[in-house]
Amino acid sequence: MNIAPAGMIGGLPLASPLSGVTPPSNGAVFGNVVEQFVADTNAQQLQADASVQQLATGQSESVHETMLALAKADLSLRVFVEVRNKVIDAYQEVMRMPM
Repeated sequence: MNIAPAGMIGGLPLASPLSGVTPPSNGAVFGNVVEQFVADTNAQQLQADASVQQLATGQSESVHETMLALAKADLSLRVFVEVRNKVIDAYQEVMRMPM
């Protein structure tokens, strides 16, 4: 039986202490995650638009790659909308809690 030392999972440390670095507040971390998520979704949309434009103008003949780009953009947007809906639902649930 192989048991990892305390503070380790699969031989990897749970957290690595950084001297002199203060972790950001939870709001800043959440904000960064949301910002990155929006940027990634936007990048997928822009890439799909560029791929469609290249196909339409004859610069590219790869219908397969264009369809893949469109599918990725569609999936990315759908995930983004569902995550947004869940965040809004959670916020509304917290607001309904009695004080």
